Amino acid sequence: MDFREDQEIRINNIQCRGFVVKDNKILVMYRKKNGEEYYVFPGGHMRQGEQPEDTVIREIEEETTVKCTIQRKAYKLIDYAKTNKPQTEYYYICNYISGTPRLSGEESRRSTEENYYQPMWIELTQLSNLLVYTAQAKEWIISNLVTDELNNK
Repeated sequence: MDFREDQEIRINNIQCRGFVVKDNKILVMYRKKNGEEYYVFPGGHMRQGEQPEDTVIREIEEETTVKCTIQRKAYKLIDYAKTNKPQTEYYYICNYISGTPRLSGEESRRSTEENYYQPMWIELTQLSNLLVYTAQAKEWIISNLVTDELNNK
């Protein structure tokens, strides 16, 4: 099993992720792992004593150096199929404050050619063409944020 720097205080069955939008682009983490290339939304495991909102803000800044605030909760996903303990994911719409995506934190120390991380902005309209995990998060953004952004032009 992989060593995680915060393994003694992390809550392994709760993850919190953020949708950070700026100039019709969304912040994602490009991943190359086990020969597969895909994208995820920045975030990670909640720690003991944290609220989901705290986790999102901390994780986004730790992973990407981008600072943000919470606008509102988007949705909650509970996956009963992964393990004997349900896995919960909280997703939040976040307001961009500052920063240019740059790999940071534990991900920067763990990144290798075989397990690669790269934070970046992608056009909201390109999201449907990409392999994004989770599929539910991708569909939620396309149904809610992409439609909203295009209607506000």
